[in-house]
Amino acid sequence: MPEQQDLLIEIGTEELPPKALATLSDSFTQGIIKGLSGHSLSFGDVASFATPRRLAVLIRDLDMQQADRQVERRGPALKAAFQDDGTPSKAA
Repeated sequence: MPEQQDLLIEIGTEELPPKALATLSDSFTQGIIKGLSGHSLSFGDVASFATPRRLAVLIRDLDMQQADRQVERRGPALKAAFQDDGTPSKAA
């Protein structure tokens, strides 16, 4: 099991309108969750905090590194990738 730690992300802002704090905090939190999930990082509980001058998200038990994975990428054919002298062509 990979090593896990808590992560606190906090940003200071200009004075935010109090009526918009819940919406801003939720958007900030959802963006962070989407980014972490999109990079295959697992985590535990998430808590968000908001004041008129600060937004923060506390993420519990965040994996310290991504799981190993294998990615296969296909490029141009070898004939198109290299010129006759062995140097890479524009297709490479």
